[in-house]
Amino acid sequence: MPEPQFHTVEATTGRIVVGRLLPGADLIEGIEAVCDKHKIRYAAVSFAYGSLSSAGFKILNIPSPGARAVLTAHNVDGRVEFLAGQGLVCDDGEGHRATHLHGAISDETGTVKGGHFEKGLNPIYNNMDVTLIELLGVRLTRRWDAKTQTIEMEVEQLAAPAQAD
Repeated sequence: MPEPQFHTVEATTGRIVVGRLLPGADLIEGIEAVCDKHKIRYAAVSFAYGSLSSAGFKILNIPSPGARAVLTAHNVDGRVEFLAGQGLVCDDGEGHRATHLHGAISDETGTVKGGHFEKGLNPIYNNMDVTLIELLGVRLTRRWDAKTQTIEMEVEQLAAPAQAD
């Protein structure tokens, strides 16, 4: 029998937190601050949309045909619409947050670009509406993966959280 081409565990959902990040907040730092406020360790960013004063993210770059793809920094100076974003709030294995967020933006011409959004490079312009789903009974850790040569998520099953009486 072939080896499975996936690694999964079962999580349960906790609270769902809905909110708005305010002008000047950073997209990822804001999501992490919401998690801190609500004492959420791991979460799925179900959706995010709004506007950014500027955008910083990594895009896929293939240097030559057949070469390994690499992520390269891409910055957009000036206001953009943040059309959609989703991801996971994880940790880095050393007690720090490691949020992985993919999204798409459009500029004033309607040109759409997207990629892996970077912490500290995406200030909110007017608003950013977000919904976070707390994930319980799992550990989500972003670590270097030798096979893919990138940082990937590792999932680990934890004991099911105790049920309140």
